[in-house]
Amino acid sequence: MFIKFQAFRICQLRSQGINNLSYEERIELWNLENEQFEELIIKPALSYYDRYFQRAPARTDGGLGWSNIWHRLQPDEAACPQLLRMSFAAFTTLCDTLQTNYGLQPTLNISIEESVAMFLRICGHNEVQRDVGLRFGRNQETVKRNFGEVLTATELLACDYIRTPKTQELHRIPERLQVDRRYWPYFSGFVGAMDGTHVCVKVKPELQGMYWNRHDNASLNIMAICDLNMLFTYIWNVAPGSCHDTAVLAMAQRSDSEFPLPPSEKYYVVDSGYPNKQGFLAPYRSSRNGVVRYHMSSFHSGPPPRNKKEMFNRCHASLRSIIERNFGVWKKKWRILSDFPRYSIQVQKRVVMATMGLHNFIKISNFSNADFAEVMMDTDINNTYGEPDLDDIEASEIADGEHMAQIRDNIADMLWENQRTR
Repeated sequence: MFIKFQAFRICQLRSQGINNLSYEERIELWNLENEQFEELIIKPALSYYDRYFQRAPARTDGGLGWSNIWHRLQPDEAACPQLLRMSFAAFTTLCDTLQTNYGLQPTLNISIEESVAMFLRICGHNEVQRDVGLRFGRNQETVKRNFGEVLTATELLACDYIRTPKTQELHRIPERLQVDRRYWPYFSGFVGAMDGTHVCVKVKPELQGMYWNRHDNASLNIMAICDLNMLFTYIWNVAPGSCHDTAVLAMAQRSDSEFPLPPSEKYYVVDSGYPNKQGFLAPYRSSRNGVVRYHMSSFHSGPPPRNKKEMFNRCHASLRSIIERNFGVWKKKWRILSDFPRYSIQVQKRVVMATMGLHNFIKISNFSNADFAEVMMDTDINNTYGEPDLDDIEASEIADGEHMAQIRDNIADMLWENQRTR
């Protein structure tokens, strides 16, 4: 470091005036000023360049690096689902789709496949960017930049693959419903299942009160609708965890002009955290006159339905389990949702949207996937994949609840009569 004595000597010589200095003093001043310039300007500039512009060579030791990963994916059918959370065919199709339709481009050094693979490692295995850099032989800055680019492209994909149905489409009867004798013709107005689920997030201390939920952690309350094909048809991913499910629904209906409100005589099946109102069919609740069971666990471990209300609730819970199973597959596949890294809250919301889009992409593309196959075999879910209901409080019935109460009673009568005549 340039010592204080030298700085003092420069000031002393300059104070005498350059014309009053001897030849030796001028040489001394010139040397001191050169040393000062090198110490204060040149060395910091070189240090900055080395730190931010002179990249370290890619680390490819220990069998790491994209080329080694790529050669592992092709011959081994089990490798790609383990490493990237989808089959090799799904992965290559996803890369082509993101490049062709959503603007993702390769660079001189990084292919589309490598960029997407790094993104899938982060989302599918919740690996931090530093570890992904080690695995792929890339700098953390490179991983961060490519993560952002793939996230943007995947968000655009999600906008197309999470397709909100129009009113005309909601008039149609789902094909899978008509062939399932457990629900047809009783739930002929069914157009989807709706529920909320919490995704833990990291927020600044001043925002924790807004995002703090009943489980004592910060979260987003994600409201979603899905169909019987296990496709998300609508999501609302902006509500903080402190919001009750009914408040999230009201927020979505008030703020989103494209919210898919069912037409007359059609409805989404919802849990007891929502009011039984026009377009939303909720189960019977317990009252002072007696307990009415609803959860599948109470029927699995106890006696069969004792009356028409419990008969309705059991069928309703079985039908509504499609949304819980969908949440279960989604969270199981994309492990970043269980413990977000320290991204901004906006990035965390974007990841929710992107991973739901990838969920639909895999399902729509008809690629084999063990996660979907596992839950499709278990239709009477016992809260195995989805999380338990968070909203067992009684929601207030509003004016149009009488109409849905009549629909619910009619379904219950049909189910109970069918059970008695068997």
